Amino acid sequence: MMVQSLHEISTKALMQRIADELEGLIVADAEGRYAYVNQRWSSLTGYTFEQVKGRYVRDVVRLSRVDEVLKTQKFVSGDAILLNSQTGEEVPVYCSYTPLFHENKLEGCLVYMIRKNEDVSMAVPSHVVSLLEELNRQMQLLQSFQQNTVDPLDRIVGNSPEILKMKHEIVCAARSSSTVLIDGETGSGKELVAHAIHELSPRCKNRLIKVNCAAIPAELLESEFFGYVEGAFTGASRGGRIGKFEMANGGSLFLDEINQMPLALQPKLLRVLQEREIERVGSSATIPIDTRIISSTNTPLEKLVMEEKFRSDLYFRLNVVCIHVPPLRERSEDIPLLIDWLMKQLNFRLNLQIPGISQEAVQRLMEYDWPGNVRELQNVLERAMNLAWFETLEWKYFSDYFKHHAYETKTLNSAAPPRLLRQRTDELEKDILMQVLQEFHGNKTLVAQNLGISRTILYKKLHKYQLL
Repeated sequence: MMVQSLHEISTKALMQRIADELEGLIVADAEGRYAYVNQRWSSLTGYTFEQVKGRYVRDVVRLSRVDEVLKTQKFVSGDAILLNSQTGEEVPVYCSYTPLFHENKLEGCLVYMIRKNEDVSMAVPSHVVSLLEELNRQMQLLQSFQQNTVDPLDRIVGNSPEILKMKHEIVCAARSSSTVLIDGETGSGKELVAHAIHELSPRCKNRLIKVNCAAIPAELLESEFFGYVEGAFTGASRGGRIGKFEMANGGSLFLDEINQMPLALQPKLLRVLQEREIERVGSSATIPIDTRIISSTNTPLEKLVMEEKFRSDLYFRLNVVCIHVPPLRERSEDIPLLIDWLMKQLNFRLNLQIPGISQEAVQRLMEYDWPGNVRELQNVLERAMNLAWFETLEWKYFSDYFKHHAYETKTLNSAAPPRLLRQRTDELEKDILMQVLQEFHGNKTLVAQNLGISRTILYKKLHKYQLL
């Protein structure tokens, strides 16, 4: 087909043509498992997609660097590996590894390979380049269309009063550039909230950069945040490197697990918030920045302030707008919707066709407390779907998981009716609140600190039990 008529090809057809043209092409998911292989790869290796689907690439291909690319999130090209074919033949190939991202989140890795010969290069053939250029044009149009039509709030699943209130707070927070503090337990969905705030804000055309404060060594945090100049320290890259604040200039910077930030770095972050400028490590030159800060914590920062593990002045700077993400146990009516949504996602990702879930399984899952929140629910569903393998999810596919959890006797195996168990839990919580209120003579700040919860959560519980 002539290049001039490429615009007449659908996006799906373009992708198929590109896949057919490349000599060997695979796509691995974010965990390094096969998600796609083209026909030429199958011919080269002797494996069909059905034989490798869901298997880790490293288990099939010796010397594969897929795991390395997924870890570093960096492009690697021209590296030689050996493919193990079913015939026992070792096929030397050149490989090009490209990390795949969607909405700044790592989705997987694309690997393009060709046979290793002396006269061959890794250059993509010119006619394939034309196909790729047209595909890129169509994908840009599609992305532009989706940005104007997809509501970021739709990714936050639930219709409970707690979730509807939180969605309203997200819309309010998105209107301005004030700092936002997202408070919630691990696995409750704080990152989804951060993405929604950014995508609904006027900054949505620029980047949202995420930094996990718990995942970066303390000694590297400053250079990660502010960047560095050449020669700033031993091992510094030639030409220096920009930091996360500059990457997010004009957009938003999401500081995940801000409660893990070392005390030594906190005054430097406070200065950036006050002065709206940074200095790269090893330089005295100031760089103005326009970056909105969205942070999250799974530990009440008020408690850390009292323990002198977090600066109070930084806390007040970060806590201009506070959004609480409710734990799953406080919105159990959302669990059926979450199950339906997660099963659709997992069916697609795992190449399964689980038709549904029994009402008994749904009801019993609604009675569990979910200490790991939505993340735990997703893991439990994925485990059950692998066991069921194209069958409807019955309770038998879940029961073994709960036999090994401390919450089993409380919520799943008791002879008491499920609602009575919830009632007993509420009564116990109410009694504790009454005792602590009496101990501190009704001082809400001291009560919240003693219980290790925020004042927002405390007032919500006091209202729930009519103790105000």
